[in-house]
Amino acid sequence: MADAKEQLKAKLKADPSFRAELKDRIKSALLSKVPATQAISYNFDSYMLTEVQPGQLRVLEVDERLVLPTNTLVRLLVTASDVLHSWAVPALGIKMDAVPGRLNQVWLSINREGVFYGQCSELCGANHSFMPIVVEAISPRQFLTEYVKKWIS
Repeated sequence: MADAKEQLKAKLKADPSFRAELKDRIKSALLSKVPATQAISYNFDSYMLTEVQPGQLRVLEVDERLVLPTNTLVRLLVTASDVLHSWAVPALGIKMDAVPGRLNQVWLSINREGVFYGQCSELCGANHSFMPIVVEAISPRQFLTEYVKKWIS
């Protein structure tokens, strides 16, 4: 038995694709697709606000935030349909390239409630500076009562 464990450890060190295959078998509580285009959408359209209200951040606020529950393992599937993009939210330690024809994934678990801002961090064309990202982390209870009911109805 000890020999089998040592073989598995050696396999994990030597073969990164084996680690990726094992990670793919981990069950996440929430899965969200992030298809990047020069008008970003996260299974729903999200556009930069053209007029900001007092208290909002200029060029960073969007009309639809990506709302996620805290303390929950979330798997984001990231892709692009036009050119290279990079989905980045620095406060959450996330930066994932969005490549046309390729499906990348990133796992995250947000440990505190709040609003986190990011932007496309790949120079992707004329509309690059108009691709803000806003992630709002709320309690799992609030997420279930407000957002899951919204999706079901």
